[in-house]
Amino acid sequence: MAELNFETVNAQIESLDLDQLEKNIASRAKVQVQANVAGVAAIPAYICEAWSKIGGIIKLIAKFPFLPPKWRKALELLIKTMDSLC
Repeated sequence: MAELNFETVNAQIESLDLDQLEKNIASRAKVQVQANVAGVAAIPAYICEAWSKIGGIIKLIAKFPFLPPKWRKALELLIKTMDSLC
């Protein structure tokens, strides 16, 4: 794993196509909902339990005005995804 610093995280975020990622997540979420209706196991409970306890931190960080816009958009996508799953 690369060193965790601004430059490596920024390079990783900047390389993302967030619009495409959002479309991919939305289509997978639709499949997940259909699978759940069919009786397939849902998201593991511990993931939603963790999100319910620490998601507020991520939501707060996403509001920091000094974050680069693409970082904020990436966090908003994570929040939207986790909120829809949990």
